[in-house]
Amino acid sequence: MIAPFSYKHFVDIEFGAGKVKEILNAVRAEHASKAMIVIDKDLRKLGMMKPVTDVLDAGHVPYLLFSEFTPNPSVLSVDACAKEIRAEGCDIIIAIGGGSSMDVGKGAAVIATNEGSIEDYMYLRGDKARKVENPLLPLIAVPTTAGTGSEVSECIVLIDTKQIKDVFYDGILLPKYAYVDPEMTYGMPKSVCANTGLDVFGHALEAYVSTLENTMADLFSKEAIKLTLEYLPASVAGDKEARNYMALASMYAGIAQSKNGCIIPHAVSCPLSARKKVPHGLGVGVAQIPTIEYTAKVSAKKYKEIIDYIDPAAASVAEEKAADFLIDKLHALFQAIGVDEKLDIGPVDEAFIDQMAGEALLEIDIEGCPRQPVSKADLVEIYHKMLKLG
Repeated sequence: MIAPFSYKHFVDIEFGAGKVKEILNAVRAEHASKAMIVIDKDLRKLGMMKPVTDVLDAGHVPYLLFSEFTPNPSVLSVDACAKEIRAEGCDIIIAIGGGSSMDVGKGAAVIATNEGSIEDYMYLRGDKARKVENPLLPLIAVPTTAGTGSEVSECIVLIDTKQIKDVFYDGILLPKYAYVDPEMTYGMPKSVCANTGLDVFGHALEAYVSTLENTMADLFSKEAIKLTLEYLPASVAGDKEARNYMALASMYAGIAQSKNGCIIPHAVSCPLSARKKVPHGLGVGVAQIPTIEYTAKVSAKKYKEIIDYIDPAAASVAEEKAADFLIDKLHALFQAIGVDEKLDIGPVDEAFIDQMAGEALLEIDIEGCPRQPVSKADLVEIYHKMLKLG
């Protein structure tokens, strides 16, 4: 029996090589007079905004650049961006980059038209969280990585003033326009391509096994998993056609996780990013195998559905062995992209691991895990499997 579901996704998606050249269409549709371009410092140095600014220049649309944020952006960066938007009279935001740029841009779209700090609206504020009252500034998302899928997701992730990664989930956070131009990803370094590709896999797999049920999202999940296993190794090697497919997989996975959420890997990755600056996708990636092991029995049926979809050879695999089959696929993927299956974050003691487990337990992603209850001890064990210790 198919579980009832609702599906709404209000993003105008333009996908394909060269699509960024059409971005003026969205600017004109919004009758915008001045743009704020949000792009991180490294991408700005590389001139990754030039395909966009060339179009704006040709259309005589003035713009400003905001780059004052780190790879794991904070609520303070969002507030600063929104303050500059208001001061300069910008009426549209263009976020260029990966999840960091998107999170800052999406958060600034909220605070540019609403009171307070973006921190006031975040998940960990609990019952004290403010509600968005005014319409957001229109936002155009232009991804330069195939990873977060933030250009089609309903959430942002930011480090709060207590140095804890917090989230904000709401349909209003969807960008109004997404220009997914694979050519914008061709300059990705191999390490970034590998790490963000693991994030794609994580979004897709976690959304599929999550306790939230959405048949449309499940289809996007399975296809994103299949595409990632097939194309990520060649994408890391620099093959342009493979990067086209990973851009598509990233978008599919972004939609899936936006509807069904994520589970343990995203929760345990957050403290690693906030405390040890571990790239988000890498943290998510190395948590996949321990999480599959943790959920193997309760999610056996779903793991069987996944492997049947991605590999005809899986037809003879028994349901109780499906998790092992998928783990073998992941072992091969890690080897093919040259990524170690364990993280080396330097010396850490048990007290620090316990602290991270406690912080991960606060994450909303824990709620969607199919095996419940998830305890702090469970997360400590997963960290032990993820990390190089001793």
